[in-house]
Amino acid sequence: MSDLGALPVQAYLTACLLAGGIGLWLGRVAWRERDEPGGIEVALYLLCGGGVSLLYALRVAATGEVAMTVALNLATPLMGALPVLWILFAFAFTGHDRWRTENRIVALATPAFVWVLLAWSSGTHGLARRSVTPVTDGPFMLLGYGLGPVGGAFVLLAYGLCVAGVLLVVDLYERTGNRYRLQTFVVLLGTLFPFLAGIATFVDVGSYAHLSWLPTAFVIHGVFLYGTVFWLGTLDAAVVARDTAVEVMQDPVIVSGSDGRIRDLNPAAEAILPPDAVGSSLSEAFPRLEGGDEHPIAIGDRQFDIQENPITDPRGTDRGHVFLLRDVTARERRQTELERREAELERQNERLEEFAGVVSHDLRNPLAAASAAVELARQRGEDPDGALERAANAHERMDDMIEGLLALATAGETVDDLDRVSLDATVRRVWSRLETAEATLTVEGDATALADRDRLEQLVSNLFRNAIDHAGEDVAVTVTVSADGDGVALAVGDDGPGIPPEERERVTERGVSLGGGTGLGLAIVGDIVEAHGWTLSVAESDAGGARFVIEGMEAADS
Repeated sequence: MSDLGALPVQAYLTACLLAGGIGLWLGRVAWRERDEPGGIEVALYLLCGGGVSLLYALRVAATGEVAMTVALNLATPLMGALPVLWILFAFAFTGHDRWRTENRIVALATPAFVWVLLAWSSGTHGLARRSVTPVTDGPFMLLGYGLGPVGGAFVLLAYGLCVAGVLLVVDLYERTGNRYRLQTFVVLLGTLFPFLAGIATFVDVGSYAHLSWLPTAFVIHGVFLYGTVFWLGTLDAAVVARDTAVEVMQDPVIVSGSDGRIRDLNPAAEAILPPDAVGSSLSEAFPRLEGGDEHPIAIGDRQFDIQENPITDPRGTDRGHVFLLRDVTARERRQTELERREAELERQNERLEEFAGVVSHDLRNPLAAASAAVELARQRGEDPDGALERAANAHERMDDMIEGLLALATAGETVDDLDRVSLDATVRRVWSRLETAEATLTVEGDATALADRDRLEQLVSNLFRNAIDHAGEDVAVTVTVSADGDGVALAVGDDGPGIPPEERERVTERGVSLGGGTGLGLAIVGDIVEAHGWTLSVAESDAGGARFVIEGMEAADS
C-alpha cells in the first residue's frame, strides 16, 4: 500500500479521483445528448477514461496485491477501448462516416479484444504482460509489469490509431474555413495530453518512474472532446454535408488560392482538367475560366456557366476563389432547338399569311365579278328554278370562307401587346356592327380586362354570328361578365337549340359545323382564346341553348 500520508500520494490520488468523477459525470451528460455527431464516442471515451482514472487510484491506494491486480484487470478493457473510440470519433468529426461500417468497427475492435484476453491470462503465457509484481517507487506502492510481444504490438497499434485520428483532424483543419478552425484546434490541443502522458510514462520521465500519467490525461482529452462537441458545437452537418455534396456533385468545383494556383478539385473537375492541375496556375490550366468573359464556355462537347465566389478571412483578406461550373449542355441544346422551332414556326406563319393574302386577293376579285353577274341576271329576268339564288348563296358562302381563312391565319399568333378593354363596351360595339335582325342582346355585369382589342372583338363577333346562324334571327343572346379577384370571365349564351353534350368538345375544331357553316368561326374563337392563354368551355345556357365561357382573363388595374 502506498504511503497515504505522503503529500505526493495525496495529490495524485486527489487528481485521479477528481478526474474519474469528472469523466464519469461528463460521460453521463454526454450520453444523454449523444445525438450530436461523435457524441456517442465522446460519452464512451469519458466513461472509459473516468473508470480508468478511478481504478488507477484504487491501485495506488490498495492494501494488497490482489486488490491491485483486480483493479488492473478491470481497467484493461477500458484502456483497450480508448484508442478505438478515438479513431471512431475522428471519423465522425471529420465527415468520414462512410468509413464507420460494421466490418471496420469489428476490425478495429478485434485487436483490442484479443489484447484484453491475453492480458487477463498473462500469468500463464506472458504474451501481453510480464512479471506483474508490486514495486515501491518513493511513497508509492505500484503494480509494475513489463510488456510482452502482444502488449508491445498493441501499444504500437494504439499509438498508430491515435496518430491516424490526429492526421484526419489536421486534414480537416487544412480544408475548412476559419469559421470551424477553433473546433479542430481544440481537438488537436486535447490530443496532446495522452501523447505527452504516454511518452512520460514509457520513457520514465519525472521523479516516479513507475507512476502512469495516462489515466488523468485520458479524462482531460475527453473533456476537450466534450467541449468541442457540446460547447463549441461540432462541425455537425456543415462540413460533412459540404464535403459530401461537393464530392458527389456532377458539376465541377475548382478552388484556387490567392496566388492564382489551383488548390482543390472535386471528381467532376478532375475529369475535365489535366491530371497535374492541382498546384498549377489557373491561368495556364484553364485560361477561359480565369477570364470569365465567355458564358457559357465550351469544354469538349459540353457547355458550362461559371459561378465565381471569393474566399475571404474574417478580416476581409482575399484568400482565393471557388469556381462552380454548372453543366448547361442540355439547356443550351434545348434553347437552340427552341430557337430553331420558333424560326421555323415564324416562317410557316409568314407563308400562311402570304397564302391567305394570295387567296383573298386572287379569289375575291373573280368572286365579286361572279356575284355581280348573278345579281344582274336576277334583276333582268325570272329565276323559276332558283338557280341564280343558289349561285348567290354559294358566292356568299365562299366570301365567308375567304374571310374566315384570313382571320384564321392571324388568330393563333402570340399576343404581345395587351389593351385595357371594357367588356361591356366591346360587346355592345360589336353587336351594333352586325346585322342582327330581330335578335336581342342582354349584357349583365362589366369589367375591364387586358386583351388584344381587335382579336377580342373578332372573338365576340364570331360568337354572336354563331348564335344568329344556328339559333335563328330572333335569338336572344345573353352576355355575362363576372370578376373574381384578379380574374375575369366572359360568357355568351343563347336560347337556341344548343349543342349536344357529345359534340361540345369538337365544335371548336377546324371544319366542324353542326349547322352547315364553314366550320371556321368557332375554330377562330378557340385560337384567339389559346393565344391569350385563356380557357374556353362549352355548356348549356339557362334558356337551354349554347353557352360559351371564356375564363382566365386578367383584370386590368383600376
